[in-house]
Amino acid sequence: MLPIQFAFELETSIDIQVAGLSAAATTGIAPIIALVDSCQKELLQILSIASTINIDTTPYPDINENQLIGSDTSWQLATQNTAASGASMPALMTLWGIYAAIDKSMQFYQQAAANSAHPQTRLFFSSLNHVKKILRRRVDGVIQIYYNHFWGQLGFAPFMLGKG
Repeated sequence: MLPIQFAFELETSIDIQVAGLSAAATTGIAPIIALVDSCQKELLQILSIASTINIDTTPYPDINENQLIGSDTSWQLATQNTAASGASMPALMTLWGIYAAIDKSMQFYQQAAANSAHPQTRLFFSSLNHVKKILRRRVDGVIQIYYNHFWGQLGFAPFMLGKG
């Protein structure tokens, strides 16, 4: 299987997961999931185009971070709405699932870039890794809001973040 095909299947699976979560999302995280879903759809379009390219004759499509991830303003608004709506454990668990899927795809792109012989392909996968890294940080920021909410209610850290 070619790495582009694997990436397309991986992102399709993530898109299906995010779409399913979107339907069941609480109002607090619905804007966050919508932003992630939009990113997934854009990414699938790019990968669809990339899968038909002969890299020896045609370059890969451009990766526009703002187009894929959304603007800082849209994330700030979504985060403000999330913080204002209060935190729930189901929402936190949903965000953790999305975070894990983004993290795994980010790891794939890092590996694909490192194992690609063609410089254009390395650059393409490195760019996708970078986009996923930013998306992961954005979702992690929302998780931190929930984490801090529960910490404030409990009086201690409910989970040890970063521990495996």
